[in-house]
Amino acid sequence: MNHFIYIVIALLAFAPAVRADEMPQFQVGLNGGYRMGGSLEDEATGDDRDLDEASSFAVSLELRYRKGDDRFYQLWYSRQSSSVSDGIENHGVDVEYLHLGGTLPFGGWEHAKPYFAAGLGATRFSSSAPGADDVTRFSGSMAFGLEVPLAKNAAIRLEARGYATFVDTSTSFFCKSDNGDGVCRIVASGSTILQAEALAGILIRF
Repeated sequence: MNHFIYIVIALLAFAPAVRADEMPQFQVGLNGGYRMGGSLEDEATGDDRDLDEASSFAVSLELRYRKGDDRFYQLWYSRQSSSVSDGIENHGVDVEYLHLGGTLPFGGWEHAKPYFAAGLGATRFSSSAPGADDVTRFSGSMAFGLEVPLAKNAAIRLEARGYATFVDTSTSFFCKSDNGDGVCRIVASGSTILQAEALAGILIRF
């Protein structure tokens, strides 16, 4: 948390000195959040083995679409450290999203600006179990948010984002190379793994 605060302070101090005489072309978002969802099951027993709800963090790098335009290209990264049970014990699981997309403002109020965001990319599931294999699959995300200006080069963002990871029902997660038991029995319960995330953070413009 201290490192996060230091980064925000450094960005805030640097931002006003850059492009002070023109509309900022680049912005960085730092976000903390809470993620839920992720429907999995035990292939052997049919029992639910869903990912536990847990905190998350996200970083966005955004480039203005063109001068004078309010749209931005967006590179989005979000990570959640969660856990999943094999029926006997819990195993640590990291779920990461890396998406390329953009943001589109719409409407707007005097002191806040709503926006829509979307992206496509990949999801990686990785287990803390020694020797367990990572699983990477294609995914997409959509979000609605609210941007509240603090100053010319800074704003608060509040956002709700949904993720869809596309898999097949035979996909096994967190298997070891020797195909051992335990978490290797955990598979997707459908063709799509859905998660939702609530986020709050700060946006720094350059």
